[in-house]
Amino acid sequence: MNPTVMQIIAQGAGALGVAAAVLAFQCKRHKPLMALRTANELLFALQYGLLGAATGMAMNLLGCVRNVIFVRLVAREKRTTAARAVFSALFLLFTALTWAGPKSILSGAAKVLSTVAYGSANLRLLRGLILVTSSSWLVYNALVGSWAGCVCEALTIGSILVAFFRDFLQKKQHCNEEAHS
Repeated sequence: MNPTVMQIIAQGAGALGVAAAVLAFQCKRHKPLMALRTANELLFALQYGLLGAATGMAMNLLGCVRNVIFVRLVAREKRTTAARAVFSALFLLFTALTWAGPKSILSGAAKVLSTVAYGSANLRLLRGLILVTSSSWLVYNALVGSWAGCVCEALTIGSILVAFFRDFLQKKQHCNEEAHS
């Protein structure tokens, strides 16, 4: 296939991943947020594979498995501590196995941190940690030529900030209503 066609297909997969990422952080419950994040990671795994970015692909495929397990654990109100440790170790192992230079550290570190985030049902904590990981992914995406990934991280950051602002306004309104009661 023509490299230009492969680039278009890769960026198209990324564009669909962008949509899933932006919608995810507007969810008010853990399960739908994680379903959309899993779709995002699966689409970006495809994109990274097409771009020849093995570390990014491996991190996202393993991320999909992690997300499914975390959704089940959180739904059953089970602790995710052991799963977080196992997946963090696996992300570090996969980073080493797919090593492509220092840029691999960016995606590996981001996945370890997001593992802590996605293992929590606390949406504020989750959103806050993902703000941090998005900066690592932004740089990684620029280095591997994932332009849709760069847009995704910028939009993800914006979406999280909107969610924080929305929560702030709702709390402020609630406090004002209580003060006037």
